[in-house]
Amino acid sequence: MKKKYNLTDIGNVLTKAMDNSFVRIIQSGAIGVLGIVNPVTGIAAEVGKNILSEYNTFKFSLLLKGFSTGLNVESRLNELYNYVNSSQEKAINVANLFRKTINAECPKVCVIYGLILANHMGSNTEFTQDELIVCKALENATECDLKNLKEIMEKYLKSGPNGNRIVFPKGFADLDKFTTTCDWGVYNRIFVSRTAEVEDGVLELSTHYYEAKSASVLMKYIKEAHQIWDY
Repeated sequence: MKKKYNLTDIGNVLTKAMDNSFVRIIQSGAIGVLGIVNPVTGIAAEVGKNILSEYNTFKFSLLLKGFSTGLNVESRLNELYNYVNSSQEKAINVANLFRKTINAECPKVCVIYGLILANHMGSNTEFTQDELIVCKALENATECDLKNLKEIMEKYLKSGPNGNRIVFPKGFADLDKFTTTCDWGVYNRIFVSRTAEVEDGVLELSTHYYEAKSASVLMKYIKEAHQIWDY
């Protein structure tokens, strides 16, 4: 009979993959009984004992939802076990993703984390550099950032000699709100900013935002996640 793996088994593999300088990320529990160790404070939170624990479990359930979209969760966990067991680098990437899931400010981000993870299961491939950038950026993304970024990518990109530039319409009522998202994007390597641009032969000394490659990667996953953001 084929063994069925759960998060306890996967956590054991992650622990073995890390030398003594790494903090244990996952400890004990199947899907419904999951204990999380905060690597910053070292505080262990057991599921069901407090609101924070319940919220962490909720975010993990969203990761699993994205991870197993259209497939059986048990079979997906078996694939994940084999994936983290295949190399130390893969195990560390998954452990980092689990930590980011717990730290994520926006629960919708956890669905995207699950989709990114699922994208590499069947092919047993490594995360790309752009995906690693996206994972880090999403950790401090707000729901407003996700919404604004999707609208920016769909409506406000203008191609030019220096790449796809973000151009908002004149008198744009939500300029301040969208500029905040652009600044978040620059800080997290999703967008690029330039302070000097030539427009119609005139040098403009103001901040201009451009799409980085990682922005299109994030947009792809946002579109996929939109189908299951129903929590």
